[in-house]
Amino acid sequence: MRINKSTKQNILQEISHEKEKIIIPDIVPEDQELRNAYQIARILDKYLPDYFRSVNQPLTLTEIEQKIDKILVKFKEEVLITLSQEKEKFRKEIKENKTSFKNIFEFAGCENLYLSNLYTRFISENIGHKLEDIGGIATNVFLPDKELDIKIKGIDLIIFHEEKIKYTQLKTKKDTLTGSQSSRSINELKIHPFSIFAVALDMGNSWTINKAICEKYNIERLAGESFWSLLNLDYNLILNKLAKTIKEIDKELY
Repeated sequence: MRINKSTKQNILQEISHEKEKIIIPDIVPEDQELRNAYQIARILDKYLPDYFRSVNQPLTLTEIEQKIDKILVKFKEEVLITLSQEKEKFRKEIKENKTSFKNIFEFAGCENLYLSNLYTRFISENIGHKLEDIGGIATNVFLPDKELDIKIKGIDLIIFHEEKIKYTQLKTKKDTLTGSQSSRSINELKIHPFSIFAVALDMGNSWTINKAICEKYNIERLAGESFWSLLNLDYNLILNKLAKTIKEIDKELY
């Protein structure tokens, strides 16, 4: 959902003029980026409800599918171009008289085994960005970095739901966080009155963000269907289209 230039200018001017007047409570850690995020978010809290209410034209299923397809076509193109370059780089290096190697797979000249980890890592990272873009299709979602060129630390999406502005961090899987990352996510989300730790794909053995701590700070944990339904988007549609694209990439790479 794109805001017009006039609205963008008004919000940026308000942030510039009023941000430093926002009093920062004790719950916000002594971290300049988080303090900055708190002040910007409280200004957005004033602007966004009226903005969301003004956008009341729902997308048709055909429009939604077209937008998802466009994002996934771009995803496939980016992955294949980048990974094809990595394959050519490997083939070029393997012909050289190297005396040091990254691992046994490179030493043995096993192209597929050497590149597999790189493939899955790059694809997984790129999937995360594209799932965020798919979330941005929804008419009750605001992407601050794309709409305002402003990064709010720890926040990927802002969702308008039940007349509340909910600051959302989006991950790909439930078990994506390490212990230290979990603590960081809590700090990034707890500073907002309403926040969500969202997982786009309901996969992984268990949550690596603590349920009790999330409840303490009013942070919702949503995964898969429960997240996408908040955006009025069909989880199974997204999952199946993504799987189809992954299969096409797999076929191209191997």
